Amino acid sequence: MNIYKINGFILLFIFSININAQTFKNQIFKKNIETVLIYKEGWQLSFPIINLTNEDEKITLSFDELGNKTNDYSWTIKYCNSDWSESELDAIDYIDGFSEGYISNITLSRNTKVNYINYKLSLPNEDFKFRKSGNYVVIIYENNNPEQIVLIRRFYIIKQTVQIEGNIFKQSVSSISKNQTVNFTIKYTDDVINPMDNLISTIIKNGEKKITTKEIKPNKFSTNKISFEHIQKLSFQGANEYRHFDIKSLKFLSDKLEKIENTDKYYKVLLRPDEIRSEEKYNYKPDINGKRLIKLENNEQSNIEADYCMVSFRLQAPINLNKGNYYVYGELSDWGISDKYKMQYDDRGYYRADIFLKQGYYNYRYVFKSEGLDIAENAQSLYAEGNFYQTENDYYILCYYKNPIDMCDELIGFLRINTEK
Repeated sequence: MNIYKINGFILLFIFSININAQTFKNQIFKKNIETVLIYKEGWQLSFPIINLTNEDEKITLSFDELGNKTNDYSWTIKYCNSDWSESELDAIDYIDGFSEGYISNITLSRNTKVNYINYKLSLPNEDFKFRKSGNYVVIIYENNNPEQIVLIRRFYIIKQTVQIEGNIFKQSVSSISKNQTVNFTIKYTDDVINPMDNLISTIIKNGEKKITTKEIKPNKFSTNKISFEHIQKLSFQGANEYRHFDIKSLKFLSDKLEKIENTDKYYKVLLRPDEIRSEEKYNYKPDINGKRLIKLENNEQSNIEADYCMVSFRLQAPINLNKGNYYVYGELSDWGISDKYKMQYDDRGYYRADIFLKQGYYNYRYVFKSEGLDIAENAQSLYAEGNFYQTENDYYILCYYKNPIDMCDELIGFLRINTEK
């Protein structure tokens, strides 16, 4: 065969592999989709995980679409490996019933200046239940066309068969930038085959950064027990407590608000200017670790009666001559950065961003991203906030078993650790 044909065939083969290799992350693909929430039913701030064997536990997915027009949205469920790549299992292997359906819980907003439609989905429901523990995604699409994806959200189903114990070691040495180390022990039964290779854990700090033990071996082991203790690769930056603001009510100025303006189209909320905190001493302030709580003051229908506001963030800082940008960051930005949350420098000496947000209580911080570098690789990312070993943070440990029989990554252990509790 001609060498050019061979090389062309190889390139085509590699290209087809890349197309078929699907790794899921939380994403929004359609304009005007706002305030996507996924949580354990009953508590909006909860980690989105439920027990496989408890039929009373549900996952709630909620989102808004700005405007007056309702749309027909469908959903489908996909089972994933521990790294969020799509599993090779068929739907019948992890779903008992239907793995897709329509969203029927649709409500128009009431008494708001900004009109929107709220969509809500409960998982599992009367049409199906889960058969396996592990990582799952729910994919929302429109016009009954799976290729017209609107959004993707991750969630977890657990069947707890191992015991996890852990703690956070807070390193006070200032020369070490990663100064909160997660130590933990997994106690397992004889049913686990080859635990050194088949037990893989993921550690998530708040809702943001994560580390996997896929390439990290435990440094202590004994009968039915493996431990990861004081391993530098399992360390995180403590960062600083999150900033906050409260717009549950627009009738008065809360402590972080400078001005509320009622315009014809929507409310405008001007936050008080923020300052750089990296040179300040650590100061503990209670927070919700970067999350948001959608809530209208003294109202039980916040999902449809909370209004949308244009919130103006201002960071008082000298213009940064390095190539890069400041961003508003937290759950409000989907724990990522995009142009929607990028700040612009104005002639008053502020970095400013105007972001459309639903009424509630918000945590946020500012991050700086250098061009060409990920936030995690960027030494300046916490320039606006500072980095302190004392910072209160939540850590979530998820333990997966690479089941050699069923050929899937089962979620068999879960533990939440707080640095202070």
